[in-house]
Amino acid sequence: MSRGCHPNVPSNNSIAVGVDFEEAGEKWRAGDAQKAARFFVRALDNYDVGLKQFPRSFDLAYNSNTAQVLTSLAELISEGRHQPDDAARADPLPLFQEALGLFQRCLSLQENQFIQAEADAHVSPPGPMELDEVDGTTSKSHTHETSKPDGEPSDDDTWAMIMEPVTHSTLLDTLLVQVETLTSVCGLLSVQGASDPSWVEKYYRDLLQDRILVAAKGTDRQHETRLAQARLRCALADAGFSTSRVDLSTYEHEIATAYEDLTASGRDPQALCDRADAEVVFNVSIERYLGRGNEIMPDGTRINIVRWKHLTKALDSLTAAGKLPGVKNLPRIQLRRGDCEMLRRRLGSAPSNYDIAIKSDSILLKNAEIYYRGAARLARAEAAIDEEGEALVKEAVTADFSAGQDRLRERIATHRLHSQEVIEDMIDEGLLSRHDLEKLGIEKL
Repeated sequence: MSRGCHPNVPSNNSIAVGVDFEEAGEKWRAGDAQKAARFFVRALDNYDVGLKQFPRSFDLAYNSNTAQVLTSLAELISEGRHQPDDAARADPLPLFQEALGLFQRCLSLQENQFIQAEADAHVSPPGPMELDEVDGTTSKSHTHETSKPDGEPSDDDTWAMIMEPVTHSTLLDTLLVQVETLTSVCGLLSVQGASDPSWVEKYYRDLLQDRILVAAKGTDRQHETRLAQARLRCALADAGFSTSRVDLSTYEHEIATAYEDLTASGRDPQALCDRADAEVVFNVSIERYLGRGNEIMPDGTRINIVRWKHLTKALDSLTAAGKLPGVKNLPRIQLRRGDCEMLRRRLGSAPSNYDIAIKSDSILLKNAEIYYRGAARLARAEAAIDEEGEALVKEAVTADFSAGQDRLRERIATHRLHSQEVIEDMIDEGLLSRHDLEKLGIEKL
C-alpha cells in the first residue's frame, strides 16, 4: 500500500499514523507486551477516525490493516500479557471475531477485483489501478493536485492508492491469515475450556476450505497451505478435547494424521517443529484438563505414560529438525528441546509423580542444561539477543538444580526484568513451579 503524497489529508493521515502505530506495536510485541498493546490500540483508534471521516474509503488495505491489529491485540490479551483499560476490549474473542469479519470483507472485495481482472485480460493487458480514497472510484490518470499560494496542498486534494493486481497468491494470503486467526481462536477456547468450538470448524468448512483449494492451485504455496491446515486441525482437536467434545484417542489420532504426510520424509524442518508444538500442546492440555477436576483414565499411571510418550515424540521431532542442513532458527529449536526435557521432568512432581520421571530427574536436568547452553552459544553467534537471554536464564535454572549453584540469582541481579519475564513464562508453560523456585531460594521475583 502506498501512503500517498499528502500527509495532511485527513484520511491519508489517519491511515498513515495508524500504520506507524501498528509497526511500533509489532516492534515491541516480544519485549514489552503492555507497550505493544498501547500502540495497537492507538492504531485502531486512528483507523476508526479515518473510517468515520471517509466511510466510503474502507478499501482492501484498510480492512486488512485493521483486522491484523485486532488479531495482534487479541493474541496479547489471550496470552495474558496485557490487561486493557477499555472493558470493551478485555475479552479477546470478540476481537478475533471482528477481525475475521474484516478479513472476509477484504476477501470478497479481492475476489470481485480478481474476477474483473480476468474479464479485462481478454480486452487489454491489466495494469496498476489507482483507487480514489474519497469516492472509491478508479481512474487512469494521476490525481490532480491543486496547490495553495504558499505551496501547501489544498484541503480538496485526494489521496491515490496504487492497488496491485489481485492474484491467486493475494487471495491465498487473505485465506491463510483467517486460518491462522482461527488457530489462535482455538487456543483461546482451549484455555477457557467452556465455549463450544464447533463454529470454528463450520467457519473453516463453509467459508475457507474450498476457496483455499482453488487459490492454492494457482500458486507454488501448497506446502505452506498444508502446514497452516495441519496447525488448524490440531488446534481444533485441542479445543474439542479441552471442552470435553473430543476424547483422548481422537485427539491423538488427529495429531498423528495431521502431520503424517508432511513429516514422512523426515526432511521438512517446519513440519517437524510444528508437529513437536502440537505434541507439547497435547501435554499441556491434559495437565490443564486434569487440573479442572476431570478424569481421563482411572489409572493415573497410564495417562503419565501417554504424556511421556508425546513429549518424547516432540523431542524426537525437534532433534530430527535440528540435524537437517540449512535449518532456520536453530537456537529456538535447541531451546524447545530443553523445554521438552523440563516438561518430562515435571511429570515426576506432584500430582503426577511418574516413577520414570523421578528416576530420570538428574539426566533430564543435565540434558536440558546442555540444550540451553547450546542455544545460548548459537544465538550469540547469530546475534539473536532475545534467544540468547532466554537460554541463559533457563541454563541457570537447570545448573542450579543440577549442581546447587547460584547462577539464577546472579542472572536476576544483572538482568532482573528480562529474567523475571522468562521465569514467569516458564511457570506459565509448565516448565517450572513456584515450589521449584522456592527450592532454589527464590521466593519473590
